[in-house]
Amino acid sequence: MRKQERHQWIEKIITEEKVSKQEELVRLLLENNILVTQATVSRDIKEMKLVKKQGEDKHFTYSMPEEDRSSFAKFERMLKSSFMDIHQMDKMIVIITKPGSGFALGGAIESYYKADIFTVMVNDDKVLIFAKSEELALDLETRILEIV
Repeated sequence: MRKQERHQWIEKIITEEKVSKQEELVRLLLENNILVTQATVSRDIKEMKLVKKQGEDKHFTYSMPEEDRSSFAKFERMLKSSFMDIHQMDKMIVIITKPGSGFALGGAIESYYKADIFTVMVNDDKVLIFAKSEELALDLETRILEIV
């Protein structure tokens, strides 16, 4: 299994269940037929920047890091300043940007919308997004248009 898929499983597990130890996460992954070691899970936790938060029951459990509003605001400014046009077809979305903006915008889109995206291809003035489904492509187009 690829790391990206494993990270998606980890995110799914920690949002659906209270997981407070790496060993618990390893067990839950193994129960879902995802072969991992404790060392791999430890690296994944660091890469995903998981945090432990105290719940109402006073126990600490893993959760996804809260989105940094300042970096999202920077992304919004970048999108607004470079956006020229957008088109959606099937699972694909193309964003036309001002020359020189495609690479940075593509990286930011891939970061912020990673749950909905299969992959992103970029060049100097275009971002081609392949969504995981046509419905997600339509939703992503709507969210981008709400920003611009």
